[in-house]
Amino acid sequence: MSKPVLNLIPSAIIFVFVVYGFFRFISEIFSGFIPVLVLLTTVFIFATYYFRAPQPPQDAIESIIGRDFIDNEKQEGYIVKTIAHRGAGLDAPENSLVAFDLCHKGGCDFIEFDVTLTSDGVPVVFHDSSLERLADSNLIVNKTTYDALKNIDISIKHPLRDRFGITNIPTLDQTVTKLLANGQKMIIDIKDNNTKMVAVILQLYANFPTLYSNAIVSSFYPHLLYLIRKSDAKIVSSMAYRPHLFAHEYFKYPEGTGPKRTNQFWKYLLLDICDHLHKWALPRFTYYFTGISVILLHKDCLSGETVVDWRKKGIRVMSWTVNSPTEKQHTARNLKITYLTDTLTGEVSTHM
Repeated sequence: MSKPVLNLIPSAIIFVFVVYGFFRFISEIFSGFIPVLVLLTTVFIFATYYFRAPQPPQDAIESIIGRDFIDNEKQEGYIVKTIAHRGAGLDAPENSLVAFDLCHKGGCDFIEFDVTLTSDGVPVVFHDSSLERLADSNLIVNKTTYDALKNIDISIKHPLRDRFGITNIPTLDQTVTKLLANGQKMIIDIKDNNTKMVAVILQLYANFPTLYSNAIVSSFYPHLLYLIRKSDAKIVSSMAYRPHLFAHEYFKYPEGTGPKRTNQFWKYLLLDICDHLHKWALPRFTYYFTGISVILLHKDCLSGETVVDWRKKGIRVMSWTVNSPTEKQHTARNLKITYLTDTLTGEVSTHM
């Protein structure tokens, strides 16, 4: 046997043992439950860490919402106690420029408002899918052009309508321009489950760079927040949550769940499963993956324990919608968190 062939024998033996060992290792991994579980867990952890949208720096977050109550017992410096929900929609027509001005005059310079898209892609500040609740119209916003919406009076059904006159639906740009001119900070709540909103928000920040220190982008939909923050990690965001979001139209105490969103059994079952998955994943995975800084929790699913759990995760808690004086006192004094309210009437703890 020639010398070159003899020299190949040790290398061939090593190669065979390496290949055999590799395949034996792989077969061992996939031949038992525990090894597979460990492998999948490891892959999941690394994938989550790699693909996550990192949370903005703490100083960027505090420039918008101030210091946490719990770290600021003397309430010194910039803090936020009260946010006007839809511009305090009980005091003036909700989501309107006149409402935002009224808040400014009343000392509340932190506004939450809703944004949705018209049929021709214009982002407007409006909450409902239709105009039926606020105006003498049954138009559907996302099926109607902005030109057909812009002159409709949304103050007609407001109990204080005589004080305001004709009030129209503002565009997103008009609203942001108004709030920044007033020195008001804002929560921009995305109502549309529509990925077109991602480009809208990114373009908005490009047009108004001061929003990075004056605005929070919020939504019930984690995928929209993830897509926005993955494109621009400097944007501070919050996620809104209430129980039974997908399967039921509303939730409130003590009534519980509202009407089902669908009467078809299989659709309702699917939506109910989504609710349970979302409830489980939000405090364990979703908050970290999306990089949110604030969680907006429905007041009827809030407890002291919940607030503590979120604080341990580095997430600020805000409660919505807190309207009665008793609830406001409990939220601010006992839970020590910011609340969103529909009315500033009788408000003692205003935005500072």
